Amino acid sequence: MKTLLGFTLLLALLVPLHAAGPERPSILKEPADWRFEGMAIPPGFAPDIKLTGSEEIRFAPGMFDTHSSNYFTYVVVILADGAPELGTAELKDFLEKYYRGLSIAVGRAKGLSPDAKQMRAVVNPAPPGPDAGKRFVGEVVFFDSFSDGRKINLHVEALVIPRPALKQTCLIMLVSPSSKDAAAWQTLREIGSKAARNALGTN
Repeated sequence: MKTLLGFTLLLALLVPLHAAGPERPSILKEPADWRFEGMAIPPGFAPDIKLTGSEEIRFAPGMFDTHSSNYFTYVVVILADGAPELGTAELKDFLEKYYRGLSIAVGRAKGLSPDAKQMRAVVNPAPPGPDAGKRFVGEVVFFDSFSDGRKINLHVEALVIPRPALKQTCLIMLVSPSSKDAAAWQTLREIGSKAARNALGTN
């Protein structure tokens, strides 16, 4: 499969971003073989997102390869300014606006017309984990305009960590269409745990 342009570079060609994102990760410091990119929040493809701040992303090797076990598997960290409260309603709103905007913006440049009405998210609270913060699980329907526009269900595991000293809320999201017992999820959770420790300053 032909290698695609970097996520942020492609979006920069499609839609104007509000501001440059972080050049170096402050939370997602590893793994080194998962490509890092950063952008501002809200991104240009979803300007109606209510959060402001920055986004850090780590893409698994094979992220854009539809035949890979790591297809569309990645980790996202949102550092939201102003320490907003994030619960199920706020996360559902964020996921729907983010993924609708992403699919439509990329699809427009490739002659695809994804159905925005189908791209809905479901978010529920999850039991507490070993890290401080509130946990959530969710699913969001997405049309992958980066490939052939196929419809996929993205599983999401989210951790919300307040950072009052920085007047910030850290949102860590693990994303993949793979089944929850797949090896990809073990790797995602390991990365998420390290990111949580970085956010809490306990590493």
